[in-house]
Amino acid sequence: MGFLSRLGDFAQLAGQAWQISGSPDWRARTQSTDTTLDGLLWGDQLWSVPSVTGIAINQQTALNAAAVMACVTMIAEDVAKLPVGLFRKLDNGAGRVRLKKGDHWLVSLLRKPNPWQNGMEFREMLMCGTIMRGNGYAVIIRNGRGIPIMFVPINPDRVALWEAQDGELLYRVTPFGLHEMAMLKDQPFLIPFDDMLHIRGFSINGLVGASRIALAREAIGLTLGQERKAASFLGQGSSPSGVLSTEQKLTDATRDRAKEMWKALHTGLQNAGRTAILEAGLKWTPLTLTSTDLEFIASRQFQLQEIARAFRVPPHKIGELSRATNNNITQQSQEYVNDTISGYTSRWKYKFDERFDLDDDDLFIDFDLSAILEGDLVARYNAHRTGIMSGFLTPNEARQKEGLNPKTGEEKGPDALQQPANMSAMGSQSSGTGADDGGGAGSGGRPQDGTTKAYDYEEGMLP
Repeated sequence: MGFLSRLGDFAQLAGQAWQISGSPDWRARTQSTDTTLDGLLWGDQLWSVPSVTGIAINQQTALNAAAVMACVTMIAEDVAKLPVGLFRKLDNGAGRVRLKKGDHWLVSLLRKPNPWQNGMEFREMLMCGTIMRGNGYAVIIRNGRGIPIMFVPINPDRVALWEAQDGELLYRVTPFGLHEMAMLKDQPFLIPFDDMLHIRGFSINGLVGASRIALAREAIGLTLGQERKAASFLGQGSSPSGVLSTEQKLTDATRDRAKEMWKALHTGLQNAGRTAILEAGLKWTPLTLTSTDLEFIASRQFQLQEIARAFRVPPHKIGELSRATNNNITQQSQEYVNDTISGYTSRWKYKFDERFDLDDDDLFIDFDLSAILEGDLVARYNAHRTGIMSGFLTPNEARQKEGLNPKTGEEKGPDALQQPANMSAMGSQSSGTGADDGGGAGSGGRPQDGTTKAYDYEEGMLP
């Protein structure tokens, strides 16, 4: 989009914003898809939705549940820490080359999106909004030529999507704090759709993502209620571990004094393990767990599984190991990457392509999922060996995957693809003994007969 075209669109949208905000009948001509006021999701309490337990569920209260905090922080960190880069497709359509700083403005913004955040912190913040609220927002700040120079992340609770009469989509951002006000001081009342980076989760209406914590409010509310009940038992001694009894008849004064002394010395976490000194024939009888107590413990464990299901996280990832074994944890971890993490990274890739028209220039961003797919040492070394022996990975490429410097100065050595002596291409006359057959193993380069191209394309390497 050219500068003059953008300038004209900006003037038109600014006029619409003035008409909307200044006219007394602006509500009749516009409609707000407002995630902070939508009664279906948030109820009568600002930014919150009530649960049957009586606990209002919002971002802060939801994160008070340890299971929710574990799921949100783990997914957000796992996506944010993945190496991400901007790539250009090669003319053959199969390979790619990674762009460096100075090749494109987006390279710098992926590393440093704004002066106060690095790339990981920025992606982590947007991911938290996307995971909990279904929407991650960042205002795109552009220079005079219309080129993005900064991304300003905004909490989704302070962003509302407005629908104009002609179908135009605009965002109303309510800045919070002096810093956000300063960063957004030059932005219009309603921010144009093209100037907002909106990472949208699964959506019912196609415009805004559905809030996961609102949809799972009862599971989160029950988890919080159980935690508060357990904490109340511990703090107030509501669930005694035993009783004091005696065959003697106690006076009111003796009974009250024993009660107060016991309460002062043995109630509360800070008094755990103190020695009890009994008098007047008092005896301590410990109590065992009742069936109700055991059901309460089991229900708390079940709530961990419920929260994990809501966020599509394997239970063992948040410490629920009742059904985990040494044989299936590896498979569950792989499913977590395939079913959960890759879904979020795909949303980022498609959104950047859509917002900045990357595909028009044969560009795309990509995340390196291998950062969270690394196995143990033996598994990694076996994978490298298989890749080298199969002829699609060189020894130097394997060394670099392990963080080692490549070996140099050895002709046809660590930079050459290896091929077993008893293998040759289908239909070829080569014996596969290492002779120069136009790009085979002996040539020190990638085979030209197509034997390894399928592996190369799958692994994202050049053929």
